[in-house]
Amino acid sequence: PARARSKCCSSHGGMPQVFALVAAAVGLLSAPLASASSVYIASLCRGGFCTDPKFPILDFDQENGKCLCRAHPCWDNSGISHACPDDSGFAFLHLTHSQDGELKCSCSRLAIYDSVHISRDLCPGHACDSADFPILDWEPVEGKCLCRASPCPSQADLAGQCTDPDTPILHYREEKDVAGPVKPKCDCVAKLDRPFSGLRGKRSDQSSASCTWNGKQF
Repeated sequence: PARARSKCCSSHGGMPQVFALVAAAVGLLSAPLASASSVYIASLCRGGFCTDPKFPILDFDQENGKCLCRAHPCWDNSGISHACPDDSGFAFLHLTHSQDGELKCSCSRLAIYDSVHISRDLCPGHACDSADFPILDWEPVEGKCLCRASPCPSQADLAGQCTDPDTPILHYREEKDVAGPVKPKCDCVAKLDRPFSGLRGKRSDQSSASCTWNGKQF
């Protein structure tokens, strides 16, 4: 039988943040590493990608109705900069939003490339805690949130290719020629650590930038 590609996601409701993070850590202690990103964002922002390490997250801005490249919101969460050490066993920065839109940051063993638009605007209060279905995503036809398996074919083989510690996260995106078919692309991208910019460790306060589309900035 065909392998399932998605399942219903869980809702954390009013679960206290500390309990939620502990529960996630316990559940992932024996889980294999996974790398993945949203199919919905890839289709919505088809042809777009992010080249600036200060704004690495390809995402959709619901308020302005356009795709953009975001800084990771956990780099500045109400003045707190979150980071996940490589030697901690939970090396990947992960975000979720509560039902009332509060940002929650944690460290995970799963190399997930999160979407703020999906977590905050479409699926607040939802989370995916399965290594087999790690991606919180949106199904536009049915209008519902779901937990998705990696959209990249032969996930284990592709994940094994992301062995460079500088680019350990598998990211799914889509390209399309003017008259051609949609081309799924799976790339190894950098770990979402906050970069320093300028002199003496000065950090940028800018939260987003334009995407690159077929080599041009828009």
